[in-house]
Amino acid sequence: MTTKMSEKDSPDELEKAFILFSQNKPMIEFADLQRIARELGETMSDEELKEMVFEANKTDREGNVDKKDFLSILNKAPTVWSIQIYNY
Repeated sequence: MTTKMSEKDSPDELEKAFILFSQNKPMIEFADLQRIARELGETMSDEELKEMVFEANKTDREGNVDKKDFLSILNKAPTVWSIQIYNY
Protein backbone atom coordinates (compact mmCIF):
# COMPACT_ATOMS: atom_id res chain seq x y z
CA MET A 1 0.00 0.00 0.00
CA THR A 2 1.32 3.44 -0.86
CA THR A 3 -1.09 5.68 1.01
CA LYS A 4 0.57 8.56 2.81
CA MET A 5 -0.35 9.80 6.24
CA SER A 6 -2.74 12.70 5.85
CA GLU A 7 -5.00 14.92 7.84
CA LYS A 8 -7.85 12.55 6.97
CA ASP A 9 -6.39 9.58 8.79
CA SER A 10 -8.64 8.35 11.56
CA PRO A 11 -7.54 8.45 15.18
CA ASP A 12 -7.27 4.64 15.05
CA GLU A 13 -4.90 4.81 12.07
CA LEU A 14 -2.76 7.42 13.81
CA GLU A 15 -2.67 5.27 16.96
CA LYS A 16 -1.51 2.30 14.87
CA ALA A 17 1.19 4.47 13.30
CA PHE A 18 2.43 5.51 16.74
CA ILE A 19 2.54 1.86 17.86
CA LEU A 20 4.42 0.95 14.68
CA PHE A 21 7.01 3.67 15.25
CA SER A 22 7.40 3.13 19.00
CA GLN A 23 7.11 -0.66 19.02
CA ASN A 24 4.36 -0.32 21.63
CA LYS A 25 6.47 1.79 24.02
CA PRO A 26 5.18 5.08 25.48
CA MET A 27 7.77 7.09 23.48
CA ILE A 28 9.35 7.00 20.04
CA GLU A 29 13.09 6.94 20.63
CA PHE A 30 15.79 8.01 18.20
CA ALA A 31 16.66 4.36 17.56
CA ASP A 32 13.03 3.69 16.58
CA LEU A 33 13.17 6.44 14.00
CA GLN A 34 16.48 5.09 12.65
CA ARG A 35 14.91 1.63 12.33
CA ILE A 36 11.81 2.89 10.50
CA ALA A 37 13.86 5.04 8.12
CA ARG A 38 16.18 2.12 7.34
CA GLU A 39 13.30 -0.31 6.81
CA LEU A 40 11.58 2.16 4.47
CA GLY A 41 14.79 2.65 2.50
CA GLU A 42 15.03 6.32 3.48
CA THR A 43 18.54 7.71 3.17
CA MET A 44 18.41 10.24 5.97
CA SER A 45 21.46 11.07 8.03
CA ASP A 46 21.44 10.81 11.82
CA GLU A 47 21.50 14.61 11.92
CA GLU A 48 18.34 14.79 9.79
CA LEU A 49 16.63 12.22 12.01
CA LYS A 50 17.72 14.11 15.15
CA GLU A 51 16.25 17.27 13.66
CA MET A 52 12.94 15.43 13.16
CA VAL A 53 12.90 14.42 16.83
CA PHE A 54 13.89 17.94 17.88
CA GLU A 55 11.14 19.45 15.69
CA ALA A 56 8.49 17.07 17.04
CA ASN A 57 9.42 17.58 20.69
CA LYS A 58 9.91 21.29 21.16
CA THR A 59 8.56 21.40 24.69
CA ASP A 60 11.19 19.50 26.66
CA ARG A 61 13.64 18.31 24.00
CA GLU A 62 14.62 15.13 25.82
CA GLY A 63 15.21 13.21 22.61
CA ASN A 64 12.01 11.17 22.62
CA VAL A 65 8.63 11.80 21.05
CA ASP A 66 5.53 10.95 23.03
CA LYS A 67 2.13 10.18 21.52
CA LYS A 68 0.88 13.75 22.00
CA ASP A 69 3.87 15.20 20.12
CA PHE A 70 3.60 12.54 17.39
CA LEU A 71 -0.10 13.18 16.80
CA SER A 72 0.43 16.93 16.89
CA ILE A 73 3.10 16.84 14.20
CA LEU A 74 1.01 14.56 11.97
CA ASN A 75 -2.01 16.84 12.27
CA LYS A 76 -0.02 19.86 11.03
CA ALA A 77 0.84 20.67 7.45
CA PRO A 78 2.88 17.99 5.62
CA THR A 79 6.23 17.39 7.31
CA VAL A 80 9.05 14.90 7.16
CA TRP A 81 7.04 12.76 9.61
CA SER A 82 4.50 12.23 6.83
CA ILE A 83 6.64 9.56 5.17
CA GLN A 84 4.97 6.57 3.60
CA ILE A 85 4.67 4.45 6.72
CA TYR A 86 2.12 2.20 5.11
CA ASN A 87 4.86 0.71 2.96
CA TYR A 88 6.34 -0.66 6.15
